[in-house]
Amino acid sequence: MKIVSSGRVLNSREFYEKKKRRRRIQLIALSVIFISVISLLVFFSRQEQFLVVEATVLGEKVVDKEEMTQMAQRLLTGYYLWIVPRANTLIYPRRAIERNLLEEFPRLKSVDLSLGEQQRLLVTVDERVPFALYCINASSPQDASLLPAQADDCFFLDEEGFVFAPAPSFSSGVYFVYFTQNPVENPIGQRFITIAEFRLLSKFIDTFVALNIDPLALEIKDDEYALLLVKGGQIMWRRDSDLTLIHSNLEAFLSNNSIRTQSNFFDRMLYLDLRTENKVFYKFRD
Repeated sequence: MKIVSSGRVLNSREFYEKKKRRRRIQLIALSVIFISVISLLVFFSRQEQFLVVEATVLGEKVVDKEEMTQMAQRLLTGYYLWIVPRANTLIYPRRAIERNLLEEFPRLKSVDLSLGEQQRLLVTVDERVPFALYCINASSPQDASLLPAQADDCFFLDEEGFVFAPAPSFSSGVYFVYFTQNPVENPIGQRFITIAEFRLLSKFIDTFVALNIDPLALEIKDDEYALLLVKGGQIMWRRDSDLTLIHSNLEAFLSNNSIRTQSNFFDRMLYLDLRTENKVFYKFRD
């Protein structure tokens, strides 16, 4: 009897061949089981009771509702690896739908997906609320009442300074206006300053009302701000200034008897300069 080696132990040829056949049969059996399981999974994944029938964007006043629905439906079509339907309720592309809706429709603040009755995909959206305007091609006018009517291409922005939609023409005073020395091209879906800076500015601008100052618009320059007032004139301060200190200096200035006793101070003012630390300069219109 001839002895052959498998590399580790010595076996007879007959024993070695039987072992190879047994392994081959096991491999074939495992392959058949694996293919059968995959086939069953694919079969059940294609059954109608496991497929999203339609996508529905909730809300009657949602802008671009039809376009959002079409995008969600489009992302549900097709197959994973050309086999498993993307519309399967267990593995539908939830994150891809949310991401694409947020990117395509900047007015959306958030998107939430859930499965409703009869395999309907319910798309709940939260739209951004207009807080102010960002206008491009605007320059500091002699008469602040010209804003925003004199500015071209105004856009809505939310409470975090995110530009999300074109705005129609408004008369002065409907929304506070922001504009920059270097306009942002195609601003929809962008920010012209950081969230932190915008929040600080918007809170700071609110404090002017308590000082009987009516702000209309803010021009953001490279190194400074210029606050345009409803009745004309502007207040300037540096971008790197401590806003608490700026407010304190302005409040002390306005409390001074020589200023407080002047009638219609802000109606006659051309500018009020707060750019120098602990000093206030002002000038009246001719």
